[in-house]
Amino acid sequence: MADQFKVAERQARRVLDQQIWPALRVVDLEIRDHLSWRTRHILRVDREVPLKYRGDPDDAPTMALAEFLGPCVIVSQDSVFERFGFAVIEWIPVAQSVLRLAGLEATAANALVLIELALRLLGAGAHRLAGLAARNPLAASAAVGGLLWWCYHRGYLTRDNWRRTLSRMGDAARPLLELAEAGMTEHQTLNDSLLVVEPPAYPTSEQLAARYLARCGRPPTPGELRDALARRGHTISAAQLKHEMLTHRAFIRAPGDLWTVGRPVQG
Repeated sequence: MADQFKVAERQARRVLDQQIWPALRVVDLEIRDHLSWRTRHILRVDREVPLKYRGDPDDAPTMALAEFLGPCVIVSQDSVFERFGFAVIEWIPVAQSVLRLAGLEATAANALVLIELALRLLGAGAHRLAGLAARNPLAASAAVGGLLWWCYHRGYLTRDNWRRTLSRMGDAARPLLELAEAGMTEHQTLNDSLLVVEPPAYPTSEQLAARYLARCGRPPTPGELRDALARRGHTISAAQLKHEMLTHRAFIRAPGDLWTVGRPVQG
């Protein structure tokens, strides 16, 4: 890369050591992870069958990993994935689509966080006001009555005023709604354009744990992992999760009984 872009090798090495290696993980799979039907297709090497039905054992671990952590998008120039309909050769547009999808989903997630925060603040304020009113009912009644009397004399309670207020709110919200609709449409279009390796209909506990750990952003304890999976409709005890992670090479345990999937790359 240093030769191709005409830069000093130490600069390319710095990027490799400081940015690329820390972002990569190596996931060691078990033999049983290679037994699903998609991976068995990749393992087929019968020379008598047509090339489009012939697999390549060297690529079976990639397919098994995609199924283990699915849903996944395989980014590869290897023709075996294209032959079986699991990826496309033109990987640069695929990578761009995945990055754009990630950006849209991150924006949506940030919006949900802001909405949740606003609702929590509103709820906390309403709870405090309710508590204050319960402790001082006469003062609260007088304050509410005075506020209603002031609004009435100012004309804020008339039907025409409410209509104007709601109309202005609708006009202010329309650009945001249009932006949200455009983002949802783009997300659906990009999602439909990708070849995705879907997870099995009945995933194992190991697969459920690995998929969450690969996406959660921080290593949880078995108890936190249990609670996270329960919120997604999967009831698995913390003891069972810990036992299965201990007996599978893909899972890495850190001090504090914190777990992640995949070990760091040794540069």
